[in-house]
Amino acid sequence: MKQALSSTKWGVWIALVVALAGIWLGHTFPIPGGPFTGAMIVTGAVNLWLGTLRDAPKWLQTASRAVLGLSIGASVTNETVQAIAASLAPVVIMIVLVTVLGIVAAWAISRYTRMRLPTALCGAAPGALPAMVTLSEDLGGESPVVATMHLIRLISILLIVPTLVTVSFAPQEAVAAAPVLEATTPFHPALSLALLVAAGLAAGFVARHFNLPAGDLLAPMFVAALMNPTWLQIAVFPNSLRLFSHWIIGMGVGVSINAKVLRDFKPFMVAGVLMTAFLITSGFALGWLLSVITEIDLLTAVIGCAPGGATPLIILAGELGADAQLVAAMHVSRMLILMVLLPVLIRGTARRLATGTAKPSVAEPLA
Repeated sequence: MKQALSSTKWGVWIALVVALAGIWLGHTFPIPGGPFTGAMIVTGAVNLWLGTLRDAPKWLQTASRAVLGLSIGASVTNETVQAIAASLAPVVIMIVLVTVLGIVAAWAISRYTRMRLPTALCGAAPGALPAMVTLSEDLGGESPVVATMHLIRLISILLIVPTLVTVSFAPQEAVAAAPVLEATTPFHPALSLALLVAAGLAAGFVARHFNLPAGDLLAPMFVAALMNPTWLQIAVFPNSLRLFSHWIIGMGVGVSINAKVLRDFKPFMVAGVLMTAFLITSGFALGWLLSVITEIDLLTAVIGCAPGGATPLIILAGELGADAQLVAAMHVSRMLILMVLLPVLIRGTARRLATGTAKPSVAEPLA
């Protein structure tokens, strides 16, 4: 059976169907995290069994991320911008602290285990998985280990946070949805939605073409934030489009769960688990602190400080009633800082290590 399903084409189609079943389960039953978590769990479970599921084509991944960006940008209001501006300084401090904690954890694991420093630093980075895997390859790290550390941490967060929220948060504590706009669109609602989606998809694919960091998510978000309040004025973004983005993105996380990932991680299991636990606990603690010193609600602060991938956590924020726009701002800002800081840090450390290793070889002939 597995041989018959081994082709990429069949692997993608089966993954799409399986993830769709997970969306239905998450939509029908009270699964923490809703349809997105359902798609991720069901796809991951089937892929562990078959090992042949494949992610969606790049164009479909880009489309799903663009739709997610549109759904966030379409709900932007003046109140949202004011809330982000009012909490800018503490949010930036928390972003820096989460990044520093990742670097400290990486140094400790590299110091006391056999894990190479580039592998540890890239694996401990809170987010930006594709960039960190690529950087690890360039600097001689073990890219499969980096990918596995990120995936295990991300999946742990996606399972822990919804359960924690379900158990600990009363329904009235969830952040109320932003007030919808008056339905005063100058066009027929269907035409307004089509114009918004077309503009967002175009922006997402252009950003993807130029390899802008998180561009396929950010560009449509900015397009919707500019076009919708000032011109189109769509009252409610369709839930069916949100479910589409949850379907494809949840499927992508699920198909990354396979036996090879677990095998690559096995030699570093103890160190990786300790790092994961430390980063998740630290992220939750910083989220709590952020909610104490600002007006940001606890749920938004915890998800915003969680050391995981931006896109899944933005979806999770929307599903659980947090401020998805603020969560998106926090995660994307942190990712941009990481992509600037870590390459410099790792390359500088690698040069110092290489110089330190070279010195004895020069001195030995002189002895």
